[in-house]
Amino acid sequence: MTDDARPTPSPDPAEAERLAVGGLFQPFSPVYQEDPARSFYVEAHARAPVAYSPQFFAYLVTSHADVMHVLRDPALFSSARLLEPVVPFAPELLARLQKGTFPLPPGLFNNDPPSHTRARLLFSKAFTPTRVAAMEPQIRRFASELAAELAAGPPELELMRDFTFKLPMKVIAALVGVPYEDMPQLKAWQDDWFRLYDPTVDEAGKLAAADGFVAYQRYYAELIGKRRAQPADDLISALLRAREGEDSLTTEEMISHLVVLLFAGYETSASLMGSLLFALLGEPELWRRVGEDAALLQAATEETLRMHASVQMEPRHTTRATSISGVEIPAGATVMTFFGAANYDAHVFPDPLRFDLNRPNGARHLGFGWGIHSCLGASLARLEVRVGMQALRAALPDLRLAEGARRSYLPSLFFRTPAAVPAVRG
Repeated sequence: MTDDARPTPSPDPAEAERLAVGGLFQPFSPVYQEDPARSFYVEAHARAPVAYSPQFFAYLVTSHADVMHVLRDPALFSSARLLEPVVPFAPELLARLQKGTFPLPPGLFNNDPPSHTRARLLFSKAFTPTRVAAMEPQIRRFASELAAELAAGPPELELMRDFTFKLPMKVIAALVGVPYEDMPQLKAWQDDWFRLYDPTVDEAGKLAAADGFVAYQRYYAELIGKRRAQPADDLISALLRAREGEDSLTTEEMISHLVVLLFAGYETSASLMGSLLFALLGEPELWRRVGEDAALLQAATEETLRMHASVQMEPRHTTRATSISGVEIPAGATVMTFFGAANYDAHVFPDPLRFDLNRPNGARHLGFGWGIHSCLGASLARLEVRVGMQALRAALPDLRLAEGARRSYLPSLFFRTPAAVPAVRG
């Protein structure tokens, strides 16, 4: 047999399967946006819980056990490079971003211990159980006012725009110390930040987004300067007081913290409420019952967190070579850690595609992450959802989904945010 006639070695079947499953991860496709569980998660669990995506140069970790393995070892699976783009930014885009602060200094999000530990301890003072519980009357007032406006307005509603974003925006604005009237502009700038990482946005769009993100940083720099000169009863002032002296936070560090905190303070709660409203309004009897049954509302909230976690995935980077469930991972590799997929692991959640209000272990979901980077404001988000749904149900007992309304989610690499919740009041 000549050299030319020799058969080529067959690829490793397990590696071929990991690549095939990795190819199912198409976060910007309509099929994936509609239902990542059916288009990717279920197949990944069955065929390759640790897959590989050549498109994103990343290992995709989807099983509940493997996701927990990654999250419990931040020294091995680092968050420090969390905000690095999958595809490096073009020089012109980098030049635009560097008119502000880029990359952002380590904060709550893109940080590892011990620096992360200090930052989290500092911020955790704003989210103690006592502090969160004390916010309930204010949240209830905000929610009741918004619900009353809807009850008195036109019968056709869009609840993402008219309620689920407005409520947590009011709460986080009051907590942080941002004028509420500025929140629409801040959200637009936040959206610009995320557009920088969206591969479907062309270069012109990214340049415009970079300008928006720089403007966002300048807004915070000006506000921080005002609070240094004239403190107020808000989180910005508290952070400045807490770190006075040699260990004080720089303006750039404060900006990094606030960019993440403000987004986390409204986007995750708004997304959760939107997904929950689809579940509740899709069954009129369920909408009626949650008005009288706080335990039922809590169960529906936790099951929505499992099935439609606001944050579906976060990347990590290996600090040394390792393995996950027998798959070798080199040092410096990107490991995409899927909270959303872990919540559909049938080994933990039997019949995971079913919305089950009697699920005995529903609290094991990773809808708020887990470990040192778990959502700092999880208790506040749960409070906002409970109070918000109760206020909406009391003001609009006959609320229902609009004719033909169906779940539709915004394209995103990381998040699961309903595009709209069209509804009609009776």
